[in-house]
Amino acid sequence: MKIVAITPDRKLNALAPLIIDGLYDNNIEVIATDPGNGVKNVYSDDEVLEHAKDADYIFAIFGKIRGQHRSGKYHLLDKINRPEVTAYITDSEWTCTSYPDSTTQTKEVESDPSRHRGHPWINEWMYERCRWYFKRIVFPEDLKRDKIIPCYLGAWNRYFGAPEEKKFDIFCSFGQIENGLRRPTHNHCLELKNTGRNVLINKKFDFDTYLKMIRRSWIGVSGWGAGNCCMRMWEISSNRTCCFIQKPFIIYPNKFADGESCVYYSTIEEFKEKMEFYLDNKEECARIGQNAYDHIMKYHTGKKRIQYMLNVMQGYDWRIASEIEFNKIS
Repeated sequence: MKIVAITPDRKLNALAPLIIDGLYDNNIEVIATDPGNGVKNVYSDDEVLEHAKDADYIFAIFGKIRGQHRSGKYHLLDKINRPEVTAYITDSEWTCTSYPDSTTQTKEVESDPSRHRGHPWINEWMYERCRWYFKRIVFPEDLKRDKIIPCYLGAWNRYFGAPEEKKFDIFCSFGQIENGLRRPTHNHCLELKNTGRNVLINKKFDFDTYLKMIRRSWIGVSGWGAGNCCMRMWEISSNRTCCFIQKPFIIYPNKFADGESCVYYSTIEEFKEKMEFYLDNKEECARIGQNAYDHIMKYHTGKKRIQYMLNVMQGYDWRIASEIEFNKIS
């Protein structure tokens, strides 16, 4: 199988590395337009257009424009002109550009969760040029449009590592604490640290050390970012650490299960109550952490995400696509 991938220009996105991992792990030939996000080989525009003539699929992967990083070479889609085999894959949050639609949107969601869904929400230019619109953040009303398919985040290959001996009760580290319940959960973990619990909080590490510290913790805390989800849940869960996840309301298949593969919380009161219980039941933390790892390996690696997507593209309903035996086009 050969897939032409219009990839983000170096800008590291949450979904792009998962997709690239999955393409390579499924032994798919990847004809990529730009470096970064795990891409191994980059092709010129002329080479991309030539390969696109007989590629099995065309993937256009969202890239947020920031600083010196431009978005993908989406202009090539009109030259390729194969919408019947084209998939758009986006992890945009706030709006289809991934930027808020106003200076107040990030504040408005505190009282009105529907404002997570800003305007414009769908990239109509892309919608016209694709057959499948794979989307990280999907609300019930999005499914009224026939091309939109949930495509959740997952665990990048670089997250996984050998288990470490547990040392810390709690690992709590957010890049910023302005969204969701991040601030109150952060503050409660700080209170627990001040009362004698072994809490790793407010520390900065290089990424490999960061993952090692997660592995050495019984519990890791995740909380929403703008997208009603957070990469920390994947970083924590893929390392067999019990993850406290602020319960999402977006739609996606193969969710984690409360008390089995994660610990969900919807309020700070629920967070505090469950934290008290699990801090005194480390064997439950270990069981949930292992179940989370097993769940990710079954459904949420890059390899599995691509298999889910290709099953959908071959005609299976997204609700069952992860359970269907994968048959790659040779």
